[in-house]
Amino acid sequence: MSDAVPVDTLPDPAPAASKHGITAGNAVTHRPPPSGTPTPEHFLGHPMIGTFFYDGRQLGGKKTYCTGSVVHTAAKDIVLTAGHCGLGLKSATHRIFVPRYRIGKPAAEQPDGVFPVSQLYIDPRYERNSKKAVSDLDLAFAQVGSNSRGKVEDVTGSLTFTPTNSYHHKVTVIGYPDDVSVNPDHVPVRCPVSTSQLPGFRQMRMTCKGFYGGVSGGPWIEDYNSTNGTGKVIGNTGGYNGGGNDANDDWVTYAPVYGKDAQDLFADAAAHRNVDDHKPPYQPSGDPWLPGPAPTWQHAKLLASGDFRQTGHSDMIVVWTDGEVTLYPGNGHGGYDPERQLLPKNDTWTNARTITAGDFTGSNRFDLLVRWSDGEVTLYGDVGTKGLNWAGTQMIKPNGLWKNATQIAAGRVAPPPKPHPPERPT
Repeated sequence: MSDAVPVDTLPDPAPAASKHGITAGNAVTHRPPPSGTPTPEHFLGHPMIGTFFYDGRQLGGKKTYCTGSVVHTAAKDIVLTAGHCGLGLKSATHRIFVPRYRIGKPAAEQPDGVFPVSQLYIDPRYERNSKKAVSDLDLAFAQVGSNSRGKVEDVTGSLTFTPTNSYHHKVTVIGYPDDVSVNPDHVPVRCPVSTSQLPGFRQMRMTCKGFYGGVSGGPWIEDYNSTNGTGKVIGNTGGYNGGGNDANDDWVTYAPVYGKDAQDLFADAAAHRNVDDHKPPYQPSGDPWLPGPAPTWQHAKLLASGDFRQTGHSDMIVVWTDGEVTLYPGNGHGGYDPERQLLPKNDTWTNARTITAGDFTGSNRFDLLVRWSDGEVTLYGDVGTKGLNWAGTQMIKPNGLWKNATQIAAGRVAPPPKPHPPERPT
């Protein structure tokens, strides 16, 4: 590292991401954060979370490079970071990971030592700092060699790489802002936040002030233990535009939601396998609220919601074009658990034309009302316990009038009767 030159003299192979470098962020006028936006806490960090140095960014210099976190694998040598960070490291000659970095300390005096980066695992379809769907793939894994103390995971401990099926979480986001002008002690920041969806992408969004360049790759930790740093890492700072919006607002930050592509990449890194260079063009994963891509849901013919299982959460019944009927149990967190088949594909339910749910029988359980192609209307009471594999109760016989009912909606339309005033005593 002693032969490295100042970073400002090196050509940048690609535009800097909003969370990757603060220089670009200073060139624009930032919008003020909304009232109530939290401010992160500067703290001394955790052993399994650190930063990187490479050619041009010397250990002990004024700038660090991105954030990484050790994730548990059998090999005990894998560090999670952002894809755009991985591309920068991949092109470097000298590159190291420094857990729990301390500014001004040489390698021998770092709390956990330093670890040489030997291999990078990045999805070949990812495009650096993209604003397209491939930004969902903005994660990378660095394989690091041992130091005199042992393998990195044995030295530092680890987080658990954890795919999820929802955008809504309570997490703590950690990262190393890289510039001494905003972080003179080069310590990490952490911020407990609630996440939401970045519309149109398989990514989470959070707001917290002070997430400047250098925090890219930092973990988004669910079930975070603030004492020892452990927890489940469900995302890393990155994604659209490298992890931030077009205005480079330091208080808006994104993270990919780990789908099947991320799980496959993690499996390759954990097994030290070569990443496939011949993958097909990236097809964005389906919305994790509902499994399956859009072409699958083009076959969903009818939908109705209700608390069919009496859990206090809304479930969804789907009638498919081939007559199959399935139930998606609501999980109470904006998503659904795996579907349950109520009926296999059949010819009868291909004739269902509209459905609605409600407590029509007064049993405090949800029922399903179906209008068929011949105008018949059938009630299936207490679907959660009785299912749909029975004849149901005929409410209206086949007729020409109800053939024309294109939609049915249920609800408490009429107000309840007013109670009679009490009688006066005689």
